[in-house]
Formats: sequence, C-alpha cells, structure tokens
Amino acid sequence: MSGDSKIGVQAVGGLVRTGATRRIASESAAAARPPVRVAAQDALPVARLITMTGELAAQGPSVDVSRVAALRTAIAGGSYTPDAAAIAKAMLAFQKGSGA
Repeated sequence: MSGDSKIGVQAVGGLVRTGATRRIASESAAAARPPVRVAAQDALPVARLITMTGELAAQGPSVDVSRVAALRTAIAGGSYTPDAAAIAKAMLAFQKGSGA
C-alpha cells in the first residue's frame, strides 16, 4: 500500500471525485465512475472560505513585533523571568475554552 497515502475526496470546479489522488493500479476503475456534481449551495461556503483566507492573508501577521524583539533581548540578556503561576493559569483557561 505504498502509493495509497493520498486517498480521499477531490473537489475541483464543482466536480467531486472520490479515490486516490495518485495513480495506482485500480485507477482505471475509478476513472470509469462519473463525477458527482456539487450543488451550488454547497460550493458557496467554499467560495466564502477562499475569500476569507485571502482577506486574512492580506491583513498580515497578528504579532506584536516590538514585543517579540523586547522579549528576545531580555532572554538573550538573562533578565527575563517568566511568571510560572500566570503561565499555568493561562494554560488552564485555554484548555477550559475561556481564553486568557
């Protein structure tokens, strides 16, 4: 089963095919099956997700670059002392789903 690592559903241009994404010995049987049409309402969320992905990518990273630089400097200089209690509290809050 060395070539079967990419078996799944493929959706391209409103057509959905199930089967291997790589060529394998049983491809001729898969090619004989007709493609399944995806309803227009099912394609709409995909289009929205693609649009949202583009918008998020255009926004850039949500990282405070100056804070990261300050932390790197403090760590390199040996003056950074993490608050273990605050870290543990934030980790527990994250695991409970309440955020930090």
